[in-house]
Amino acid sequence: MKVFRILIVILLLTVSAFGQNKEELQKQKVLLEDQIDLANTLLKQVKSNRESNINQLQTLNQKINAREQLIRTMNGQIKRLNLDIISKEKEIVLLEVRLDSLKTDYAKLIDLAQQNLKPADQLMFILSSSSFTQALKRIQYFKDMTSYRERQVNQITNSQIELAQEKKRLIERKQEKLDVQEYQEKEKNQLLLDAKRQEETLISLKNQVGKLKNDIQRKKQKAEQLEKQIKRIIAEELRKSRLRAERDNLEKEARELGIVKGKDFNSRTSNKVLKKLIYERRKEKGLEERDEGPNYAMTPESRALANDFALNKGALPWPVERGLITGKFGKNPHPVVKGVLVDNPHIEISTERGAIVRATFEGEVSSVVPIPGANIMVLIRHGNYFTVYSNLISVQVNSGDLISFKQPIGTAFTDEEGKTMVQFGIWKDANIQNPDLWLSK
Repeated sequence: MKVFRILIVILLLTVSAFGQNKEELQKQKVLLEDQIDLANTLLKQVKSNRESNINQLQTLNQKINAREQLIRTMNGQIKRLNLDIISKEKEIVLLEVRLDSLKTDYAKLIDLAQQNLKPADQLMFILSSSSFTQALKRIQYFKDMTSYRERQVNQITNSQIELAQEKKRLIERKQEKLDVQEYQEKEKNQLLLDAKRQEETLISLKNQVGKLKNDIQRKKQKAEQLEKQIKRIIAEELRKSRLRAERDNLEKEARELGIVKGKDFNSRTSNKVLKKLIYERRKEKGLEERDEGPNYAMTPESRALANDFALNKGALPWPVERGLITGKFGKNPHPVVKGVLVDNPHIEISTERGAIVRATFEGEVSSVVPIPGANIMVLIRHGNYFTVYSNLISVQVNSGDLISFKQPIGTAFTDEEGKTMVQFGIWKDANIQNPDLWLSK
């Protein structure tokens, strides 16, 4: 049944095409081919297992999705090649017409010259001039005629060269179209094989429903524990951030009033005491009672960093160099057990064994903590945004470290089944974001 649906999809893919230019189509083709290659690598790494697992099914799903997109991309290439071929054929027809016209005109010109302007006739025509000026003009006329014939010859030669080049390009476009069509047919056959394997994996997993339900429950508990831990850490970070911002605001106002740090107060002076000093100084200067103003949540530097982070929505690099999203964010139907929703506070990215996990943006490491069932989690702060990287081992950073763009922070963990996966999440304040919307496509 699944394979039959794939056949229907192939038929639909055959008549669809993208409105992208040649460079965009080629770039997308390379990206999709890399995703398929990565999926094959990941499937080989877990091939030794006797039992099928959810990760295999999810990887197969991503592989099939990438192959379907690749077939659509090749449809776009074929459509553009067809348009290019039609355009070339029209150009060739016009060039042939133009060349025939040039040859006809040149033949008439030569015939006229041979009939009426033989060398002896030309000489008599010049000698019969009534004046020296007229003779010069007649000489110039014959020179112009000779030059015109030479230009005609050059035009014919250039047109012949251009026509030959266009015919060569037409042959190349037709061959390119044949190559793409052949490649597309291979991909369609591979898609059918992938669908067959997907169906076999699904049947195998349906025989493990009891085990899968237990796995779902364990995964749910781990996700809740991870989310609870992240919320606790972020709440503490936001509390510290508010305190830092309030302190910076108070010290700035104190400086403006002439209250000297190191003399009138120091870093150990509490905010309460500093507020009192400010109140007294304002009173001395006859100023109005201090307005508490807004509750500053961030320092200017943190706010600038948060703004930069927000501007990069949809353009953040992936936390690994190569990866497939095999666990979607939010509530999604379980791929095997009917009626069950899986709720992820992050995305799960399957990657190669030993893959280096890197920071998606500059910031400061808030926490590096071991999480039961998620190995080690690294939380990086970007103003009031936070990126979360869990299921890591061999972590290379510590709490408080300043992190640069794409800096390595650890290694993705590989379990006993051969699955290598990293969990990636994004938070704004205490609100979970969908990471898939933030990563570059």
